[in-house]
Amino acid sequence: MKIICFIISLLSFQYAFAQPGVTSGDQAESGRVVWRVEGQVPIADIYAVRNLGGKLYAAGAGQVYVSDRRATSWTASAELNPAPAGIDDLISFKGKLYATGYGKGIYESTDNGRNWRFASQGFSGTAPMRFAERKGTLYVATDDQGVQQLNAAGTGWVAFNKGLDFRSSYSFNAIINTDSCLIGGMGANGTLAVLDDQTAQWDIRYHGGRILPGLTTFDFVQTGKHTWAFTNSRAYASSNHGATWVHVPAGMRHGSVSRATATATHIYAAVNFGDNHTIIYNRPIAAPLSEAWTTVDTLAGYYTYALAYANGRVYVATQKGLISTSTGPSIQVPRQKIPQKGFFVYPNPSIGHVTLANGLVAGGDEFRLSDGSGKVALSGRVTSDSQPLDISKLAPGTYYYSLTGSGTVEHTGRLVVEMP
Repeated sequence: MKIICFIISLLSFQYAFAQPGVTSGDQAESGRVVWRVEGQVPIADIYAVRNLGGKLYAAGAGQVYVSDRRATSWTASAELNPAPAGIDDLISFKGKLYATGYGKGIYESTDNGRNWRFASQGFSGTAPMRFAERKGTLYVATDDQGVQQLNAAGTGWVAFNKGLDFRSSYSFNAIINTDSCLIGGMGANGTLAVLDDQTAQWDIRYHGGRILPGLTTFDFVQTGKHTWAFTNSRAYASSNHGATWVHVPAGMRHGSVSRATATATHIYAAVNFGDNHTIIYNRPIAAPLSEAWTTVDTLAGYYTYALAYANGRVYVATQKGLISTSTGPSIQVPRQKIPQKGFFVYPNPSIGHVTLANGLVAGGDEFRLSDGSGKVALSGRVTSDSQPLDISKLAPGTYYYSLTGSGTVEHTGRLVVEMP
């Protein structure tokens, strides 16, 4: 399960890599991004980081690290016994903390994570993955025995697999409680399982309501209007409780094992690719699904296991420990504003056609696309606030676009045209 290296074919253009504690190498793309190494957490595999009740918890192979309220200091718990291969998730439920111990089972803590006891009474299998709470009941999705439920007394676990079928898969990698239902990502065929509260039975979405064949769902995030699913290759959003899903690809490269978190205004996702590299993306929660993901930064040599938000910072759990960065002006990729609404070109990179999105009055501004030498390759007046542009005749390479509005300064961005 703990796969540190994925062999993914790289795109034809290069990313600017940033190391924790230094700024991004691409000021135009990612501004000034400064990463802080959380030094009191070991420089080792940190498989989970969770914000539980306003306090951060980070988990390694067999130990949990508990922060103070401002995450300025961390305290290590006693080691879990028996020692698991890794702790993938933590949850607070009815005054206790619970942890998944991959290779062993479930652990619980009654003293805020300082000490843990093995609490797998009745638990089937040895591969718990993710927790979810719904209507006062705690569930855990497993990699080998479907979904299991903590009994009402909180003293043992029972199988909760009515409607599931061993012929499909009992392997779950993610589970989420939404406003309307419990949704689990199972197997490697884009299949979803949706719980019917009235019958206590799972509805397996083999075709309608699944993601796509060949995809494994590794994480879910709920934001106002959408349930987000992050897979081994793509990001999807559903506005109808998982009945249908929309691919939200613009600006996000293909990668492996996406993880995500959300603030009050933005959703953040991590995509691993190549030889242990991660790209951190974000996008406004209120933005239309057609809006592109923005690259926050690229971390060379870092594999991301999990993300969490607390105290105005995004925390990234990696194979080299825990790092964090501010979600204030230092992390936001500037969306150039003319004068109050942003403009951008998507998809980016692209082949053939792109869309220029802007908040200007049509006809009041000019768009130009130039190559690296400054030669104008495409220009014209803006006639729509969502204007298609034909770039099919442009040679592959990096171009620079500018948009000038009446009474404003010129603002620029970068567009990569790929090989057809």
